[in-house]
Parts: sequence; structure tokens; C-alpha cells
Amino acid sequence: MRRTALAVSLSLLLTACATAPPAAPPVPTGASVDRARNPLLYSVVWLQTSGEYRALSLQAFSAAESALARALADPGWTAAVEQPSAASALPPAVIVDIDETVLDNSPFEARLIEDGGSFTPETWAAWVEERSADPIPGAVDFARQATARGVTMIYVSNRDAEGETATRDNLIRLGFPISDETDTVLLRGEREEWKESDKGTRRAWVAERYRIIAMIGDDLGDFLPNARVSRQEREAMVDRYRDWWGTRWFVIPNPMYGSWETSLTSGATTPAERMERLMRSLRPAR
Repeated sequence: MRRTALAVSLSLLLTACATAPPAAPPVPTGASVDRARNPLLYSVVWLQTSGEYRALSLQAFSAAESALARALADPGWTAAVEQPSAASALPPAVIVDIDETVLDNSPFEARLIEDGGSFTPETWAAWVEERSADPIPGAVDFARQATARGVTMIYVSNRDAEGETATRDNLIRLGFPISDETDTVLLRGEREEWKESDKGTRRAWVAERYRIIAMIGDDLGDFLPNARVSRQEREAMVDRYRDWWGTRWFVIPNPMYGSWETSLTSGATTPAERMERLMRSLRPAR
């Protein structure tokens, strides 16, 4: 009898297990909800994981490398609106932005998402001092190929001048060529006239010393002055130089931040205000 009772109990237990619905996944709460709602989440995940981002970066640097031969062969060629007309006698150079153009800072952004933190000058300065940014796909190979052709690489960044040693260390560790003869890492505030984020004065400084044959960046401000204007003005700026994109200017995709965002949220003082202005910028189907 005991065997029969035990067998029945086991049969009932197995039947219940087989027919019971699967347990519902746990409902996200607290910090996990906050991370899921972080506006950076999709941008950072796309940048860090998608083959499309890697392909676009490789494509941009490959196109830039292909353009070097034509630019070097044409003494009148320039890629800077700040370049004086008489530049044929100057040595050739390429200007590149640093962050999200040759250095990948998405691990810093991912850390902010995980920790529930936000960008501040202090958190950014600490990241710069870590010297742990990785290279953007294709960037090191392009820089080496350009240098092998006798082209000087000029790195123009809105990193603060206090971070120059760490920035140079990071670039050198990854294999980017850095000139020992002249300053080729030009950061914001390094000179009195370079205090502003607009890079026009630094490009003009380079243009006095080099023939700028190509520029690579992730932001309109890496190519043109006064990029923090309305969306309509930015679109007009892009169209005005339609023939330069992909021939003299090469863009690395950056959906995480940039003047595109600040131009839409100018004047907002809180995250809620910034989000509201971004929502108003949407163009939904009617």
C-alpha cells in the first residue's frame, strides 16, 4: 500500500509540473528600470555591438585613405574653409577630431548607464585620466597610412588642455602617430584664443602651417564654424558643401551626443526640459 500511495503522489506531482504555466519573468524594478529608461541606452548598445556601426566607420576611413592620393597630387586642394588660397607650398596634413572619431568613449557612457550616473566635467576628466579609450575601427590604420605618405596627423579636440598628457598617452598606446617635432594635439584652452568649443580658430592656426587635405570628425563642428545653430541652418550648411562630403570631409557616426543635440535643446536647464524639446523635434507620420 505504501508503494501505491507513493507512486500516486509522484504521478500527481509530475502531472502538475508538466501542465503548470512557466513562471513569469521578474518585473524590473528600481535601478534596472532607470537604466532601461536612460536615453543613452540604445545609442550605446548600437555603437558597441552593431556590425553596421563598424562597417560605417571602416567605410569612412577607407574613403578618406582613397582620397589622399588625389589630394596630394592637386596642389590647390584644401579641405578647410579656413585655408588661405596660397597653400600649395605648405606640407600636407589631415585634421581629425579625437572623441568618437579616433577614440571610442562608449565604455564611459556605458558605465554611466550601469551606475545611474550622468555626465559631469568631473566624471569626464576622470575617464580621460584613465587613458583606456579604445580605437574607432579603421582609425589607427588610416593614421599610419597617412603618415607613411608624408601627411601629418593633427588631432583637434574639445578635451580640456589639462588632459593633454593623458590624451597623448592614450593615443600613443593605441599606435596613433604623434609628432615629436611640433604640437599636433590641439585641445580647448591650450591657447587663450582656443578657449571656445568652436574649432575654427584652431583650424585657422593649422591652415597657416599646413595644407589641410582632409578632415574627419563626428560632428558638424569638426568641419564648419558655428555649428550650434537651428536644425534648418545646419541642414543648409550640409547642403552648401554637398560636394565635400565623402571627398574632403568624412563623418564617423555618433548617436550618443553632439551639437545636433545641443542645437535642439539650447536654453533647456533640466533633463525634463531637454526631453520635451527633443520630443517637439520629432516629425511623426500624419
